[in-house]
Amino acid sequence: MKELLNGLIGPVTGIIDKVVADKDQAEKRAPDIAKMADRHAQEAMLAQIAVNQAEAQGNTCKNWQT
Repeated sequence: MKELLNGLIGPVTGIIDKVVADKDQAEKRAPDIAKMADRHAQEAMLAQIAVNQAEAQGNTCKNWQT
């Protein structure tokens, strides 16, 4: 998990440094944007889990060629 967070924060910090001239503001915003990216990734994973569960409930492969 730590590697994931470091992987998110590094690129975010690099982008913010290019966009925000004030270093203090850039440092403040980097964790917020990393949290947003993490939340989005989690929501995407939860949505995929719901799809997987729905597919497991039914027999979707039975009629795939018809």
